[in-house]
Amino acid sequence: MTHAAQPAAQLGLWRVLAYGVPGLPLALMGIPLYVYLPPFYANELGLGLAAVGLALMLTRFWDVITDPLVGFLSDRIPGRHRRKLLMATGIPLLVASLWFLLRPGEGVGLWHLYLWGLAAFLGWTLIQIPYTSLGAEADPTPHGRTRLAASREGLALVGTVLAASLPVLLGSEAPADVLKAVFWLMAVLLPLGFLVMGLGTPEPATHRPVADWRHGWPLIRHNRHLRGLLGGYFLNNLANGIPAALFLMFVADRLDAENWLGPLLLYFAAGIAALPAWTWAARRIGKRRAWGLSILLAAVSFAFAPLLGPGDAVWFAVICAVSGLSLGANMVLPASIQADIAGMDSDAGGGDRAGLFFGLLGLATKLALAVAVGLGFGVLSAAGFEAGDADTTALALAYGALPVAFKLAAAWLVLSILTDTEPPPREAMP
Repeated sequence: MTHAAQPAAQLGLWRVLAYGVPGLPLALMGIPLYVYLPPFYANELGLGLAAVGLALMLTRFWDVITDPLVGFLSDRIPGRHRRKLLMATGIPLLVASLWFLLRPGEGVGLWHLYLWGLAAFLGWTLIQIPYTSLGAEADPTPHGRTRLAASREGLALVGTVLAASLPVLLGSEAPADVLKAVFWLMAVLLPLGFLVMGLGTPEPATHRPVADWRHGWPLIRHNRHLRGLLGGYFLNNLANGIPAALFLMFVADRLDAENWLGPLLLYFAAGIAALPAWTWAARRIGKRRAWGLSILLAAVSFAFAPLLGPGDAVWFAVICAVSGLSLGANMVLPASIQADIAGMDSDAGGGDRAGLFFGLLGLATKLALAVAVGLGFGVLSAAGFEAGDADTTALALAYGALPVAFKLAAAWLVLSILTDTEPPPREAMP
């Protein structure tokens, strides 16, 4: 029998669950932002696919500056509750920006989308980076970090399923109605979630000395763990972002099954169901191997998507369910690995840079999704494809073939370049 030689987690179940509560409302904007918002602005507001894709991609490029800056700032703020304080400043900015972004008036242009998208993403960054950094500090043990990440991302999956179910719950599939509902859910649930997390999750009273950023960047540049993680994470999220951006068009134009949301719900439901299994696998074979295998599973299952056509909606649901099994691993394990990397860096004398490290992880996520929107819509625009066209070959290749290529590259990075960050397994007698 093998088991991991790791110390026991320090936080009880209630505190672990309390930490994860904000993950639910934060996830509500995921599907609307990448599935409903682009076609809403492009088609219903008449701004065009290529223009909307470019505008959204440009808003995310500002994260090159804001994500590391917010991460560094969250490390520098004095006081015991520095992470929670920064989160509290981001909530009103995010909610106010979403009012304008998700509820645009008639005749708005690209500047409206661009500027309010910038403000919303900044507010989200002010919340998300301190939030994930706190997950690396609240419980210093490797398994404890995995439990916190699983709580956060498990409830995020619940929030994602809720967002995907909104057309059914509302009785309306109009993007404007869905986006309006998302705003009100965010406005109510996000402050409540922050209150539960703030009361239930401890923030360490003492911190390590904060590393000078002038000395920090060279260390980060030479950190093999960090390079492997960010490279694999970027490519895998790029592979996930392309089909997310093209999902509605693929279902409507390629499968001729417009407004059929069953596959989307199956995808996220499978991610929730498989989350405990990936957490268990991470303890048995290591976080890196478990994550790499999950990426390969998604690549193999999604490779059949370009072969589908009209009447194949059931097979598409099967592909979504199988590929969705890897979702929980991708949401939990990279964040847990990053927490281990931050702890290793701090133990090695790097100082307190958890916020900066998670800022880089957030940056990789946002850049990948930004490039995914621009690349997906750009490929379709270059091929001359428009929504409703009879020839959907370009759509099938962009939706299915591109993600598989990126996932295979991500799996190679994770399994070949990234190295283990937790204590290795040891042999023990039963």
